[in-house]
Amino acid sequence: MRILVILDRPETAPFVLANAGLLSERFPDSTIRVLHPRLAVDPKFQSPDEGMPGVDDRERFERDVTNRSVALHRIFEEWQVSSHPPAAVEWCEISGAPRTIVAEQAEKADLTVLGRPLADDPDCVRQAFDGALYDARAIVLITPQHRSQTMAAHPVIAWHPSSSLEHLLIQARPLLEQASNITFIIGEVQENEEKTPAIVQALRSINIPVSVDRFLIPSAGAGEEIRKRALSAGGDLLIMGAYTHSHFREWLFGGATRDILAYDTLPILTHH
Repeated sequence: MRILVILDRPETAPFVLANAGLLSERFPDSTIRVLHPRLAVDPKFQSPDEGMPGVDDRERFERDVTNRSVALHRIFEEWQVSSHPPAAVEWCEISGAPRTIVAEQAEKADLTVLGRPLADDPDCVRQAFDGALYDARAIVLITPQHRSQTMAAHPVIAWHPSSSLEHLLIQARPLLEQASNITFIIGEVQENEEKTPAIVQALRSINIPVSVDRFLIPSAGAGEEIRKRALSAGGDLLIMGAYTHSHFREWLFGGATRDILAYDTLPILTHH
Protein backbone atom coordinates (compact mmCIF):
# COMPACT_ATOMS: atom_id res chain seq x y z
CA MET A 1 0.00 0.00 0.00
CA ARG A 2 1.57 3.27 -1.17
CA ILE A 3 0.15 6.04 1.01
CA LEU A 4 0.57 9.69 -0.02
CA VAL A 5 0.06 12.23 2.79
CA ILE A 6 -0.56 15.88 1.84
CA LEU A 7 0.58 18.53 4.31
CA ASP A 8 -0.39 22.10 3.46
CA ARG A 9 -1.39 23.68 6.79
CA PRO A 10 0.48 23.55 10.12
CA GLU A 11 -2.89 23.75 11.90
CA THR A 12 -4.07 20.38 10.54
CA ALA A 13 -0.74 18.61 9.85
CA PRO A 14 -0.42 16.81 13.25
CA PHE A 15 -3.86 15.24 12.86
CA VAL A 16 -3.27 14.26 9.22
CA LEU A 17 -0.02 12.52 10.15
CA ALA A 18 -1.47 10.79 13.22
CA ASN A 19 -4.39 9.38 11.28
CA ALA A 20 -2.19 8.37 8.35
CA GLY A 21 -0.03 6.46 10.81
CA LEU A 22 -3.08 4.67 12.22
CA LEU A 23 -4.16 3.72 8.72
CA SER A 24 -0.73 2.38 7.81
CA GLU A 25 -0.90 0.00 10.78
CA ARG A 26 -3.64 -1.83 8.88
CA PHE A 27 -1.19 -2.41 6.02
CA PRO A 28 2.10 -3.69 7.53
CA ASP A 29 4.03 -3.50 4.23
CA SER A 30 2.88 0.01 3.37
CA THR A 31 5.04 3.02 2.58
CA ILE A 32 4.25 6.65 3.42
CA ARG A 33 5.31 9.60 1.28
CA VAL A 34 4.66 12.92 2.98
CA LEU A 35 4.29 15.70 0.41
CA HIS A 36 4.25 19.44 0.94
CA PRO A 37 3.05 21.11 -2.29
CA ARG A 38 4.96 24.37 -2.03
CA LEU A 39 3.46 27.42 -3.72
CA ALA A 40 5.65 28.81 -6.50
CA VAL A 41 3.47 31.80 -7.44
CA ASP A 42 1.79 34.29 -5.13
CA PRO A 43 -1.97 33.61 -5.49
CA LYS A 44 -2.64 37.33 -4.96
CA PHE A 45 -1.01 38.11 -8.33
CA GLN A 46 -2.19 35.44 -10.74
CA SER A 47 -4.21 37.49 -13.20
CA PRO A 48 -3.32 40.68 -15.16
CA ASP A 49 -5.92 42.81 -13.38
CA GLU A 50 -4.21 42.07 -10.05
CA GLY A 51 -1.07 43.87 -11.19
CA MET A 52 2.54 42.88 -10.60
CA PRO A 53 3.98 42.14 -7.15
CA GLY A 54 6.41 44.70 -5.80
CA VAL A 55 9.60 43.98 -3.90
CA ASP A 56 7.79 43.95 -0.56
CA ASP A 57 5.12 41.60 -1.95
CA ARG A 58 7.73 39.16 -3.25
CA GLU A 59 9.66 39.21 0.02
CA ARG A 60 6.48 38.66 2.04
CA PHE A 61 5.43 35.77 -0.20
CA GLU A 62 8.83 34.04 -0.01
CA ARG A 63 8.93 34.52 3.76
CA ASP A 64 5.45 33.05 4.19
CA VAL A 65 6.22 30.08 1.93
CA THR A 66 9.49 29.36 3.72
CA ASN A 67 7.97 29.67 7.19
CA ARG A 68 5.16 27.29 6.27
CA SER A 69 7.61 24.78 4.84
CA VAL A 70 9.84 24.91 7.93
CA ALA A 71 6.85 24.54 10.26
CA LEU A 72 5.47 21.55 8.37
CA HIS A 73 8.83 19.79 8.23
CA ARG A 74 9.26 20.31 11.98
CA ILE A 75 5.83 18.76 12.62
CA PHE A 76 6.78 15.85 10.37
CA GLU A 77 10.03 15.24 12.25
CA GLU A 78 8.28 15.44 15.63
CA TRP A 79 5.70 12.91 14.46
CA GLN A 80 8.41 10.51 13.31
CA VAL A 81 10.19 10.68 16.66
CA SER A 82 7.10 10.44 18.85
CA SER A 83 4.99 8.00 16.85
CA HIS A 84 7.56 5.65 15.26
CA PRO A 85 5.35 5.03 12.23
CA PRO A 86 5.38 1.37 11.20
CA ALA A 87 5.79 2.05 7.49
CA ALA A 88 8.75 3.27 5.45
CA VAL A 89 8.44 7.08 5.45
CA GLU A 90 9.91 9.85 3.30
CA TRP A 91 9.49 13.63 3.14
CA CYS A 92 9.08 15.46 -0.17
CA GLU A 93 8.59 19.08 -1.23
CA ILE A 94 7.60 20.08 -4.77
CA SER A 95 7.10 23.67 -5.90
CA GLY A 96 4.42 24.61 -8.39
CA ALA A 97 0.63 24.65 -8.70
CA PRO A 98 -0.83 22.57 -5.82
CA ARG A 99 -3.59 21.02 -7.92
CA THR A 100 -1.15 19.80 -10.58
CA ILE A 101 1.42 18.59 -8.05
CA VAL A 102 -1.07 16.66 -5.96
CA ALA A 103 -2.82 15.14 -8.99
CA GLU A 104 0.47 13.87 -10.42
CA GLN A 105 1.64 12.41 -7.11
CA ALA A 106 -1.74 10.93 -6.17
CA GLU A 107 -1.81 8.99 -9.43
CA LYS A 108 1.33 7.17 -8.26
CA ALA A 109 -0.16 6.23 -4.87
CA ASP A 110 -2.79 3.71 -3.80
CA LEU A 111 -4.36 6.07 -1.26
CA THR A 112 -4.05 9.79 -0.51
CA VAL A 113 -4.53 11.30 2.96
CA LEU A 114 -5.71 14.91 3.31
CA GLY A 115 -6.87 17.11 6.15
CA ARG A 116 -10.54 18.04 6.37
CA PRO A 117 -11.06 21.23 4.37
CA LEU A 118 -12.35 24.23 6.29
CA ALA A 119 -14.68 26.96 5.08
CA ASP A 120 -12.01 29.67 5.34
CA ASP A 121 -9.16 27.71 3.75
CA PRO A 122 -7.11 29.45 1.04
CA ASP A 123 -7.74 28.40 -2.54
CA CYS A 124 -4.52 26.37 -2.70
CA VAL A 125 -5.99 23.90 -0.16
CA ARG A 126 -9.10 23.46 -2.30
CA GLN A 127 -6.88 22.97 -5.35
CA ALA A 128 -4.94 20.20 -3.64
CA PHE A 129 -8.16 18.44 -2.68
CA ASP A 130 -9.57 18.68 -6.22
CA GLY A 131 -6.28 17.48 -7.66
CA ALA A 132 -6.39 14.29 -5.60
CA LEU A 133 -10.08 13.42 -5.71
CA TYR A 134 -11.24 14.71 -9.09
CA ASP A 135 -8.16 14.94 -11.33
CA ALA A 136 -6.28 11.84 -10.16
CA ARG A 137 -9.55 10.12 -9.11
CA ALA A 138 -7.61 8.80 -6.14
CA ILE A 139 -8.98 7.02 -3.12
CA VAL A 140 -8.84 9.70 -0.44
CA LEU A 141 -8.89 9.58 3.35
CA ILE A 142 -10.15 12.89 4.77
CA THR A 143 -8.96 13.19 8.35
CA PRO A 144 -10.74 15.04 11.17
CA GLN A 145 -9.02 17.66 13.31
CA HIS A 146 -8.17 15.22 16.05
CA ARG A 147 -6.28 11.96 16.37
CA SER A 148 -8.65 9.04 16.07
CA GLN A 149 -8.30 6.32 18.71
CA THR A 150 -8.88 3.52 16.20
CA MET A 151 -9.07 3.31 12.42
CA ALA A 152 -11.36 0.90 10.55
CA ALA A 153 -12.09 -1.32 13.56
CA HIS A 154 -15.74 -0.43 12.92
CA PRO A 155 -16.24 0.99 9.43
CA VAL A 156 -19.59 2.52 8.56
CA ILE A 157 -20.53 2.38 4.89
CA ALA A 158 -23.00 4.95 3.55
CA TRP A 159 -24.47 2.75 0.84
CA HIS A 160 -25.66 4.23 -2.43
CA PRO A 161 -25.26 2.11 -5.59
CA SER A 162 -22.54 3.70 -7.71
CA SER A 163 -19.42 2.64 -9.58
CA SER A 164 -17.28 4.91 -7.38
CA LEU A 165 -18.43 3.24 -4.16
CA GLU A 166 -18.12 -0.25 -5.64
CA HIS A 167 -14.53 0.48 -6.70
CA LEU A 168 -13.81 1.96 -3.28
CA LEU A 169 -15.10 -1.13 -1.48
CA ILE A 170 -12.96 -3.40 -3.65
CA GLN A 171 -9.87 -1.39 -2.72
CA ALA A 172 -10.93 -1.20 0.94
CA ARG A 173 -11.58 -4.95 1.20
CA PRO A 174 -8.40 -5.55 3.29
CA LEU A 175 -9.68 -2.99 5.81
CA LEU A 176 -13.14 -4.54 5.88
CA GLU A 177 -11.80 -8.04 6.42
CA GLN A 178 -9.89 -6.88 9.52
CA ALA A 179 -12.89 -5.10 11.03
CA SER A 180 -14.48 -6.17 14.31
CA ASN A 181 -17.89 -5.22 12.90
CA ILE A 182 -19.33 -3.21 10.03
CA THR A 183 -22.46 -1.12 9.64
CA PHE A 184 -24.17 -0.35 6.34
CA ILE A 185 -26.36 2.78 6.38
CA ILE A 186 -28.92 2.90 3.57
CA GLY A 187 -31.00 5.98 2.89
CA GLU A 188 -34.22 5.38 0.95
CA VAL A 189 -37.06 7.42 -0.48
CA GLN A 190 -39.44 4.51 0.16
CA GLU A 191 -39.07 1.67 2.66
CA ASN A 192 -36.97 -1.28 1.47
CA GLU A 193 -36.59 0.08 -2.06
CA GLU A 194 -32.86 -0.68 -1.98
CA LYS A 195 -31.77 -4.30 -2.06
CA THR A 196 -29.34 -5.40 0.62
CA PRO A 197 -25.89 -5.14 -1.02
CA ALA A 198 -24.33 -8.47 -2.00
CA ILE A 199 -21.17 -7.55 -0.12
CA VAL A 200 -23.10 -7.75 3.16
CA GLN A 201 -23.56 -11.52 2.83
CA ALA A 202 -20.02 -11.93 1.50
CA LEU A 203 -18.60 -10.31 4.65
CA ARG A 204 -20.92 -12.27 6.92
CA SER A 205 -19.73 -15.49 5.24
CA ILE A 206 -16.23 -14.84 6.63
CA ASN A 207 -17.62 -14.31 10.12
CA ILE A 208 -17.58 -10.50 10.23
CA PRO A 209 -20.63 -9.11 12.06
CA VAL A 210 -22.46 -6.80 9.65
CA SER A 211 -25.56 -4.77 10.49
CA VAL A 212 -27.80 -2.87 8.09
CA ASP A 213 -29.44 0.39 9.19
CA ARG A 214 -32.12 1.78 6.87
CA PHE A 215 -33.80 5.18 7.08
CA LEU A 216 -36.10 7.34 5.01
CA ILE A 217 -34.24 10.30 3.54
CA PRO A 218 -35.56 13.57 5.03
CA SER A 219 -36.30 16.58 2.85
CA ALA A 220 -33.13 18.31 4.09
CA GLY A 221 -30.98 15.50 2.67
CA ALA A 222 -29.27 12.35 3.90
CA GLY A 223 -25.98 13.76 5.17
CA GLU A 224 -26.86 14.78 8.70
CA GLU A 225 -28.83 11.57 9.25
CA ILE A 226 -25.85 9.50 8.09
CA ARG A 227 -23.60 11.38 10.50
CA LYS A 228 -25.91 10.76 13.44
CA ARG A 229 -26.33 7.08 12.64
CA ALA A 230 -22.62 6.53 12.03
CA LEU A 231 -21.80 8.03 15.43
CA SER A 232 -24.64 6.17 17.14
CA ALA A 233 -23.30 2.90 15.72
CA GLY A 234 -19.88 3.62 17.24
CA GLY A 235 -18.14 3.82 13.88
CA ASP A 236 -14.54 4.98 13.55
CA LEU A 237 -14.42 5.38 9.74
CA LEU A 238 -17.09 6.52 7.30
CA ILE A 239 -16.83 5.07 3.79
CA MET A 240 -18.81 6.82 1.08
CA GLY A 241 -18.72 7.79 -2.59
CA ALA A 242 -17.94 11.41 -3.46
CA TYR A 243 -20.79 11.53 -6.01
CA THR A 244 -21.23 14.86 -7.76
CA HIS A 245 -18.39 17.36 -7.74
CA SER A 246 -20.33 20.43 -6.63
CA HIS A 247 -22.40 18.85 -3.86
CA PHE A 248 -19.48 17.03 -2.28
CA ARG A 249 -17.33 20.16 -2.28
CA GLU A 250 -20.20 22.05 -0.66
CA TRP A 251 -20.18 19.47 2.15
CA LEU A 252 -16.44 19.80 2.54
CA PHE A 253 -15.95 23.53 2.36
CA GLY A 254 -19.02 24.70 4.19
CA GLY A 255 -21.82 26.93 3.01
CA ALA A 256 -25.55 27.02 3.53
CA THR A 257 -25.89 23.25 3.92
CA ARG A 258 -24.96 21.84 7.34
CA ASP A 259 -24.03 18.32 6.46
CA ILE A 260 -21.86 15.45 7.71
CA LEU A 261 -18.57 17.09 6.84
CA ALA A 262 -19.52 20.31 8.62
CA TYR A 263 -18.89 18.33 11.80
CA ASP A 264 -15.38 17.33 12.76
CA THR A 265 -16.02 13.75 13.80
CA LEU A 266 -15.13 10.72 11.68
CA PRO A 267 -12.37 10.10 9.16
CA ILE A 268 -13.94 9.69 5.72
CA LEU A 269 -12.69 7.30 3.05
CA THR A 270 -14.02 8.31 -0.35
CA HIS A 271 -13.57 8.01 -4.09
CA HIS A 272 -15.03 9.80 -7.11
